[in-house]
Amino acid sequence: MSTGHDGFDRFFGGLDRLAPGGTVVPAWSPDARWLAFIDGPADDRQGWLADCASGERKPLVPDVSSLRESIRHLTGETPAGRGLPFDHVIFAADAQVEARVGGVRVRIELDSGKAERLADGEEGSVTPREFLRPRPLIDPAEARELASPGGALLASMADGNVVVRSTIDGRVSSLTSDGTPEHDYRFDLVDSGLASLGMAFPVCNWSPDGSRLAVSRVDSRGVHRAPQVHYLNREEEVVHRYCAQAGGQLERTTLHVLDVFGRPAVQLDLGDTTDTYPVPAAWLPDGRHLIVFVMSRDCRRIDVVLADAQTGATRPIFREVGDSFLRIHHDVYYASKIGLFLTPDGAHVLWLSERSGWKHLYLYDLEGTLVRQLTDGEWPVDYVHHVDDDHVYFTAHIDTDRPYDTHLARVRLDGGPVEQLTSDPGAHSMVMAPRGDVLVDTWSTVATAPRSVLRSVDGSLLAELSTADTSGLAWTPTQEFTVLAADGETELWGAVFFPADFDETRTYPLVEYVYGGPQWVAAPHSFDYGAFGRHAHALAQLGYIVFVVDGRGTPGRSKAFHDVVYGDWTAGLVPDHAAAALQLKERYSFLSESPVAVIGYSWGGYAAFRLAAERPDVYGAAVSLAAGFDPYSLVLYECYLGLPQANPQAYRKAETYPLAHSFASPFLLACGSADHPQWPDVMKMSETLIRAGKEHEFVVLPGQIHALDAVHAAYFWRKVRTFLAAHLAAG
Repeated sequence: MSTGHDGFDRFFGGLDRLAPGGTVVPAWSPDARWLAFIDGPADDRQGWLADCASGERKPLVPDVSSLRESIRHLTGETPAGRGLPFDHVIFAADAQVEARVGGVRVRIELDSGKAERLADGEEGSVTPREFLRPRPLIDPAEARELASPGGALLASMADGNVVVRSTIDGRVSSLTSDGTPEHDYRFDLVDSGLASLGMAFPVCNWSPDGSRLAVSRVDSRGVHRAPQVHYLNREEEVVHRYCAQAGGQLERTTLHVLDVFGRPAVQLDLGDTTDTYPVPAAWLPDGRHLIVFVMSRDCRRIDVVLADAQTGATRPIFREVGDSFLRIHHDVYYASKIGLFLTPDGAHVLWLSERSGWKHLYLYDLEGTLVRQLTDGEWPVDYVHHVDDDHVYFTAHIDTDRPYDTHLARVRLDGGPVEQLTSDPGAHSMVMAPRGDVLVDTWSTVATAPRSVLRSVDGSLLAELSTADTSGLAWTPTQEFTVLAADGETELWGAVFFPADFDETRTYPLVEYVYGGPQWVAAPHSFDYGAFGRHAHALAQLGYIVFVVDGRGTPGRSKAFHDVVYGDWTAGLVPDHAAAALQLKERYSFLSESPVAVIGYSWGGYAAFRLAAERPDVYGAAVSLAAGFDPYSLVLYECYLGLPQANPQAYRKAETYPLAHSFASPFLLACGSADHPQWPDVMKMSETLIRAGKEHEFVVLPGQIHALDAVHAAYFWRKVRTFLAAHLAAG
């Protein structure tokens, strides 16, 4: 993407391009002896093997130059750069790895460094193919076929049905035939590449022996259908997308088990699943039984049940009921990230719950008896990443002095103290080896580039793997900050971004990049800033100081901190963000006297408009991209506000259109014309502003959905640059 501003473009793509290294994509040998990984910049990659027992390292191949020459001979092209012409490998055998060079697959003998070219199989039958996977509310997404255990079958979805393709002869057969686009079969899946590396949250699909597949059947009949108009075709085309609205009809989901040998499909007996979210959670090792998670529409009740895949019979294991939402709606609705894990023997369930006021781990048996609470304290568990016969390994915000730092930890299943496995400040992530004896620990802060090491499962250091090269990073490091929320007591954390050539003797306008939704932490706490941080960092290169902060009502802290949003969408939004902006203006002498500008995307666009509307004394200009302005328009509000029929006052308070009549700030409104959930909201906001006599800019991004392609993103950010230059006084 190019906006024409070198500084903006340089940082928009993220710091990993400017400081390569520090993170590794691990490959584990079948005999569990070796960890293989590629390190270094794109033009000089090197491969390494680390001994998982001793930590000793050696080169992946004896001679990189000879391997490059072999690959040139196999592909007919000279590999780019000086090092290895691939960025990751997978093991094919104990002493063989495979890699892809362009469109060519090669197998490499590690002892000799010799390479051979591999065929993808007859008509590509072995390589997973892409298919369109339906998703709630939004456009279908490209996904790859899901391989069964052992790899004999590849599953996909087509025309509302589930089909499988043999990897032996390429034959395709349907496991269902009665599916339709409005009453379709689906199965959960994650990116297969990430899953194979231990870098994705697991979901439930294939049974352990690959003979059965757990699926959902989604009945969307009667659900609101939002028009998506494609104006750029020769003739305009209207596609209708199912888009459940707050208080309206919700898609009805039933769960089924399909048999690859042709036995009839089995529907699990969950009773009437109207206004619930049923999710297959985990197969027991016997391959006949599975755990099922069923959450009520208001997210306040969850039933965990045991199902017989052969008969469909179910029985309850336990139920949890809360005074507010028990799960983040996005996690369940989009990712099937449900906070339930099975012990390897299938005899116990690990359950994440905030019943104590903090998210902790509880161990249940399959009769529903609480065996013990495994973790406790005034800090939250983040997520579980591995369970073996003795321990559960998880990430947690365990350092109460730095509540957004993420550390690796473990606790025994039979009880005992939590062992914190990492101590360096920052956000740690882990990838566990398949055998569960070692792990890769990668961590960073907003100002410290990533570093990866190999650790034993007790946390002891085995080997240094990679440290990012910051020699080419010309920048002013990002800083974390803390301020007090509007209540004068609660500590809020955020990050402030600077121009690369920052000069503290100058003055700079202040800009807030805002999100404010209840499902994500927006402010970065690692060197991987995510979209929010990358956008903020790029904006700072235009000559501004930019900050991102998480107010009350967002996750990652205590349940009370998160519950501020419950029943009142705006309770922690405008008060906390305005308080943060004012405190930063008082703290930093290099900030100008001009009002703060605020920019937001999606729910951040809602927040940007609301901040400028309600606090014109703080915010003097606003930009809203792809904003959802109408709380009635999407089911996503229900877990936090309840249904509008039951809590009409909460929805009235969350409305934004009534604020248009008093809106006085310069305002830039933008949206893709194919962003069917948001386009009507944005059109209505523009119409409301016009009728109120309020000047504003409306940037139409033709054919764009909720995420913009590079060309339209560049156009949008050029418009933002011009808008900010016109309405913010430079220092």
